[in-house]
Amino acid sequence: MNHEDYKAMLPLVALSTLDREEARELEQHLAACAECRAELEDWQATTAALAHTANPLEPSAQVRDRILAGVRAESRADNVIPISSVAARATSSPSWSWKFQSIAAAVIFLGLIIGLIALWRQNHAYRTAVARLSEQMKGMSRQLDQEHQVLALLTKPGMRMAELAGTKEAPAAHGMLAVDRKSGHAVFMAQGLPQAPAGKAYQLWFIAGSKPMPGRVFKADAAGNAMMDEQLPPEALNAGTFAVTLEPQGGVRVPSGPMYLLTPAGAS
Repeated sequence: MNHEDYKAMLPLVALSTLDREEARELEQHLAACAECRAELEDWQATTAALAHTANPLEPSAQVRDRILAGVRAESRADNVIPISSVAARATSSPSWSWKFQSIAAAVIFLGLIIGLIALWRQNHAYRTAVARLSEQMKGMSRQLDQEHQVLALLTKPGMRMAELAGTKEAPAAHGMLAVDRKSGHAVFMAQGLPQAPAGKAYQLWFIAGSKPMPGRVFKADAAGNAMMDEQLPPEALNAGTFAVTLEPQGGVRVPSGPMYLLTPAGAS
């Protein structure tokens, strides 16, 4: 027998329907084939799980009688083996018909197992796809909400816009801060920032005169973009300068890390 023949025997040995000779040959093959050993373990786990959920069925007497009747009919036709030989074999081996029934039941049972596995895999794939689409829709919904908030804030009367340019740490980066002069509500957006190292985050600063006031910490996404809401304290509403530095991810009260964004000199 070749490798595929042995693989075809694995479901039967998991169901304990192989005869001794076939089982002995399969054992010799399993000793040298890791692939078949792993597949046999899968089959045994599947049949064990189904055994806990399925009620055991006993073949009826009518099934036995029909199978024996079919065997006798074939023997009376053009069989090479005489009827007496068949009867003698049936008498000497009464378990032969039951073994035949067991094999038939095993084939049906195997088909059910394969069908259940296919349905389970299909259901798992559907659930994974639905979960992925749900997360994508939630992400898009959050992004739309943010965009609507930004648009409403930018078109609100009395808004102040401040641009931030990249420093030598990130020359291609730039940012924008939109501040409501009355409420202090602000939205900060940035592009082109490199990924913050582990344990680090960016922090926004409001500088009035020579006094820097800390804002919130944030991180840029894989594309270098960032957006967050901010609430300026009253003393920062008249700040003329805004900056972004790289700090410990918990934030600090006084800037200590390198500066990545800064309001250009002379900007109001």
